[in-house]
Amino acid sequence: MMNTLFGDLAPWFSAPALLGTGFLLIQLVLGELGGDGALDVDLDVDLNGDHPGAEFGWLSLQSVSAFCLGYGWIGLAAYRFLDVGFTGAAFIAVLAGVGVAWLMIWLLRTFLKLQNNTNVSINEARGMVGEVYVTVPPQGTGRGEVVLVINNSRHSYFAIQDGEGADEPISSHTRVRVRDVDRVSNILIVEPA
Repeated sequence: MMNTLFGDLAPWFSAPALLGTGFLLIQLVLGELGGDGALDVDLDVDLNGDHPGAEFGWLSLQSVSAFCLGYGWIGLAAYRFLDVGFTGAAFIAVLAGVGVAWLMIWLLRTFLKLQNNTNVSINEARGMVGEVYVTVPPQGTGRGEVVLVINNSRHSYFAIQDGEGADEPISSHTRVRVRDVDRVSNILIVEPA
């Protein structure tokens, strides 16, 4: 085992692999223990402006450790098992490191965008058209449920009728317009569209 990791020229791959794996494990453990990222050092250069996940850039510690992890383990496997020599294994290792770093950055940014899209203020629903999911009863007799698409994300809200023409229920799958919102109770006031 030790000869596989540290014999010949293998340390050129095993050292970065162990360092990258160790750092990511430490980050994982600190995150699970409720730490706010005690190792939160960032060398990121922002080229794309303000967007979700901008903190996960090409020069962040997370991406560098992901590169080391991919470079090290894939490079070691190529060096030991593919019979491509040190130069061929190094070339494969660099490609793998860049690929793993890119994949990690892409996944983290994608997850942050998803998280960002779900935080929608109910005020954004005003004036939008949605579909009744659960029948909205007449004014003063209860509430139904309406589904809206806001920022390319599907959101469900409780809804009531209020005002003129609100004496008939609005059945499921009927299009409705959000006339107003009640921010206190987080309920939409709707009318047929």
